[in-house]
Amino acid sequence: MHRLWSALTLASLLTACGGGGAGGTPAPATSAALTFSPDKVAISAVAGTTATATVNAAVARPADFNGAAVYAYLVDSAGVLLPNAQLVQDSAQSYHATLQTAATLAAGSYQGNFTVKLCRDSACASQFPGSPMQLPYAIEVAPAGSAPFTASSAAPLTVTMHQGGAAPAPAAISVQATGRSWSAASGAAWLTLSSTSGSGNATLTASYTPASLAPGQYSTAITLTAGDGLVATVPVSLTVLAPGFQLSSDGVAFTAINGAPIASQDVQFATDNAQATRWSAASGAGWLRASPSQGYTPATTTLSIDPTVGALASGNYSTSLTLTADGITPRQLPVSLKLVRATLLASNAAVTLGGTYGRDFSPRNVTLSLNTGTNQWPWLLSAVPAWAGSSAASGNVGAAGSTVTITANPAAAPAGSTTVQMVAAATVNGDIVTAPVALTINKDKHKLLPSELGVAMSGSPGWSRVTRRVTIVDNYGLVPDWTAASDQPWLTASGSGASLTLSADPSTLAPNSLNYATVTVTPTDPAMAAATPIRVAFWKGTASPTAPVSPHPLYRNIVADPIRPLVYAHNGGTTIDIYNVYTGQLADTLTGFGGALGDMAVSADGTLLYAYDLDNSKLEVRVLATKAVLARWPLAHQPDRSSRLTLLHPNGVDLVALNDGSIYNSAGKLLASLPIQGGTLSAAADGKRLYVQDEDGTAVHLATYTLDYADLAGGTLFAAQLPAATHLGNGSAGQDIATSADGSTLYAASSTPTQCSVLGTNDLGTLSYLPSGNSAPDNVEVGSDGRVYCGVAGKSAAADVWVYSAAGVLLQQLKFVPVGRQLAPRQMVISGDGFILIGLNDDGVLNIVPVGP
Repeated sequence: MHRLWSALTLASLLTACGGGGAGGTPAPATSAALTFSPDKVAISAVAGTTATATVNAAVARPADFNGAAVYAYLVDSAGVLLPNAQLVQDSAQSYHATLQTAATLAAGSYQGNFTVKLCRDSACASQFPGSPMQLPYAIEVAPAGSAPFTASSAAPLTVTMHQGGAAPAPAAISVQATGRSWSAASGAAWLTLSSTSGSGNATLTASYTPASLAPGQYSTAITLTAGDGLVATVPVSLTVLAPGFQLSSDGVAFTAINGAPIASQDVQFATDNAQATRWSAASGAGWLRASPSQGYTPATTTLSIDPTVGALASGNYSTSLTLTADGITPRQLPVSLKLVRATLLASNAAVTLGGTYGRDFSPRNVTLSLNTGTNQWPWLLSAVPAWAGSSAASGNVGAAGSTVTITANPAAAPAGSTTVQMVAAATVNGDIVTAPVALTINKDKHKLLPSELGVAMSGSPGWSRVTRRVTIVDNYGLVPDWTAASDQPWLTASGSGASLTLSADPSTLAPNSLNYATVTVTPTDPAMAAATPIRVAFWKGTASPTAPVSPHPLYRNIVADPIRPLVYAHNGGTTIDIYNVYTGQLADTLTGFGGALGDMAVSADGTLLYAYDLDNSKLEVRVLATKAVLARWPLAHQPDRSSRLTLLHPNGVDLVALNDGSIYNSAGKLLASLPIQGGTLSAAADGKRLYVQDEDGTAVHLATYTLDYADLAGGTLFAAQLPAATHLGNGSAGQDIATSADGSTLYAASSTPTQCSVLGTNDLGTLSYLPSGNSAPDNVEVGSDGRVYCGVAGKSAAADVWVYSAAGVLLQQLKFVPVGRQLAPRQMVISGDGFILIGLNDDGVLNIVPVGP
């Protein structure tokens, strides 16, 4: 039976064997490739059990191996062995094998030969020189139940020493010989036994006395013979090496980041014969140093690396340290060096000046770091554009980092987004390592932003509002610098910084007339864009209203003009009536709408009216001065009576927001779709917050969206929900919301609680309440003068509109609708000058109620 020894056995541990014919078992052409000790396997066993024997093998001709793969086969044609023979490499040229007899052997004597083949391939089509080989065996199997006779050592007796050095440690031989006498003999003079005879179980000590041996390989066996003829052998192999250096390492490997400190390594060495011998060490490369480089053994030398010698680049290097001493073969210690390329990192691989919106030109810091520990190396920063500057263009950098401050020069940058690639480069020995930094400048159009684009003024006996203050903001956050001029002599514009004051002198104006003026705000910086003109309308009346007026037609929806004393009303049809709120008279009518009308809004400067066309899923835009249709925008969703809209002006750009989440620009282009599904909308005066409150739900849900618009990438709208100000509010059945002029407060009307809520816009938390007579609020508005109007659904209430100051002080109560009727939800508005309150009853009656200054 052929047995192929596994990858952990002879096949993988031998490095080569020799010759042989193609197939079969031809006679060896040369002497055997291996020599075995003992040269005959002698094993004593007991039937029904296994016995173990050890055989040493020495390579006869190492040159035959030559690194080739070897496939070893043990042919046990008699089946006397278990198929688990293990061969263990003890040195480059010596091995030992452990053989176990088969437990199935019957009592008796077994003699024969094992055949060992050393093959070049798994099929053994070709064998190495000296193969196959014969290994004789003699196995004595005692009857079952007999006491075994064995001799073994705890570890294979395969040892190595150096000539003149200390002898190997003695080895213990365990003898199992119950009921037997025995004798023991060593096969060589260099191996002595503590006892040569005995009986029963015992332990022998085998001692090595190799002082007279020359360098070479020696093999022998300890043979034990029992009185009944059984034999047990223990093979012994001794290798005597010529005197040489003994090193703590067969090689030293350094791996480090190029440019970083490299830890030194110690090498201990002595001579084999333990004699004090003078030595010296020589390095094969300038970057390797040994200290000390001479002395007496035993010794320790410290190896250190200096990559600055020759300015080594990253990569792999090798050399050797040569140790020499009188009478001893020189020894070369391989030394390898792997230098890993250093990494230069920028704390920000991309730096943006101008911020997200192109208006924040604060400096930005970039920290360069190099993974070279405490070692610092020179760096340079290149390709810095004209529109940026750096606090340093060069320096030294290590792991602690080097910080560079990048500043913006927006005057030298074009509008929009511009990106360049700056490069930081560090020289580290023979390497140049780089870290690119993408530098972007976002530059929005620089402009002035008036807080109001339309201003309503009025004057009549006892009532007047002839002065208005408008805030001017520089969208870069700078102190505004500008001049202002009015195109009409009755209106003057003055001020500086953040404050523009408009003052009217109506003395020259005709009675009961509506007069217009345009105020132009011009920045002193010629590079800035001109501000959007401010349109001003002045109503000069001959009498102040004293009693409510209720025109006869019935309506469903109203909206106030922000600059004129006008209110626009429709009944859900295709026309819009326009009333003068001071005279209570129908002033004009807009006709020709394409379908049933829904919610409406008027632009902040009073130039445009927006209205839902419910039948045709459009938003119609009318020019109020000419009543002409400017556009009809197709909508993404079918609007209905619950569809709402509001107008915003973030960063001076006109936008239209719908309560389906759509946001359009002034040309009707859809810019964003927010996750809004119905509800009432209200926008902050600067257009940068959009608030949503659901309508008529079992709970009140409030949501806030931040908005901004920048002239980047052709114009970009930035919109996102503000989680801190998006949550459930107090009460139920939301009805209406309105924002204060300064944007700090959101007022909310809902069926419960029975008072209007005052919410902080940072988180929409409740700040206070505005009592409303324990009736359910369904309207809330903020006038241009800051007064807050809380309207309620109170059919039998003594008052249905409660007027408060911006500080929350109750100013007056108004009875808006007759008993038995109530305000229609979200159908209360304030005239642009803040003096007239207009609203619809739940039966569609339009009420125009004077409030006064």
